[in-house]
Amino acid sequence: MNSIAYVTTRFPTTTSFIENEVHRLRARGTRVMVFTLRGASREYQPEHAALLPLTEAVGSPFAPAAWAALLFWLARRPHVLIPEIARILWASRGSLYALLGHVGYLPAAARVALLVERRDVEWVHGAWSHFPGTVAYLTWKLTGRGYSLAAHAGADLYRSQAFLAPKVRAARVVVACVRRNATMLARLAGGGRVECVYHGVDLARFDGAGRRRAATPLLLAVGRLAPAKGFADAIAALVPLRAAGHRATLVIAGDGPERAALEALAARLGVGDAVEFRGALTQEALLPLYRAAWALLAPSKVLPNGRRDGIPNVVVEAMAMCVPCVGTASSGMEELIVPGENGRLVPDSDPPALAAALGTLLADPEALERLGQAARRRVLRDFDAGRNFDRMMALIEARPEPAAHAAFAAAAGS
Repeated sequence: MNSIAYVTTRFPTTTSFIENEVHRLRARGTRVMVFTLRGASREYQPEHAALLPLTEAVGSPFAPAAWAALLFWLARRPHVLIPEIARILWASRGSLYALLGHVGYLPAAARVALLVERRDVEWVHGAWSHFPGTVAYLTWKLTGRGYSLAAHAGADLYRSQAFLAPKVRAARVVVACVRRNATMLARLAGGGRVECVYHGVDLARFDGAGRRRAATPLLLAVGRLAPAKGFADAIAALVPLRAAGHRATLVIAGDGPERAALEALAARLGVGDAVEFRGALTQEALLPLYRAAWALLAPSKVLPNGRRDGIPNVVVEAMAMCVPCVGTASSGMEELIVPGENGRLVPDSDPPALAAALGTLLADPEALERLGQAARRRVLRDFDAGRNFDRMMALIEARPEPAAHAAFAAAAGS
């Protein structure tokens, strides 16, 4: 593949899975551009600063260039664009969230399609399956370029599934980072072309070296301070854990809208002295915490609006560093964590169960060591980022083109 356009929400970010794909594509010599619907994030890993010049914000519904592009395609491909807009909006009629998003990003789709054609880009990849996926889909319909889709969790799969099935059926290949989501998408679309490819981590960075647990049990939680992460349950679990005689410190690395509420909760429950808020940290700054941690807490939960985690990257990072994880069996972590073998799983929204699992681990340091070693072996087997990226690209580059995809592409190119 000589060139590819990614369509995503924000870029770069403090996460690394999409960013690392772009780094690897550039290392292959592929020409890459990244179109963002919400602009650049204000916070990102330092090594991703080099990707900023590749990034172009296209999502504003008020941009004159986007409306000019929409008028261009209405004049050039009205027989394609008008029916597709009608299909998308009709499919979105049951969800105000989907309807507003699709209406708002239609000019962006026209803009991306025009840029892809004028810059002679070979392929377009929807890096999320919701609105970025729709923009990528429309770009394919208007230009006939190759089109693939990535599916994660939360907002892009479960908040609304409006127009999701047609996008999945049309894509050359869909890669999902959680197996249960791949199964769901294949069932929704009524067929194949959906593959599970885990994100993975950089095993050279997260090498498992230097482990030395803190003298006093250190529990680590990492991620954005938002409801789906379940960090309130992690704080609440300290109460029964302390009542059982375990003195532990919970270090929370991350920032977000719930920080003030979580700080207030810790104070109200009388465990404020046992909780440290470190703010957002780079991956390099996290390494000493992984080396010192006794366990990682990942008490993710499914929210009423469908938001949820998939397999959090931080869980894979911690396990690569030989840190056992206590997570919830609610969103995909059961594909990574085998209870009693490399970690523990508990129901979500259940602080007493979380505390009981932690108490069992803290009382048995030898078991912690055994679980940690097994955790790293599990990551080595299925979560090598480089190997999984190569598999994803092989699927994109070698997948036979569906007949419907070829016919639509031919029609769009006529």
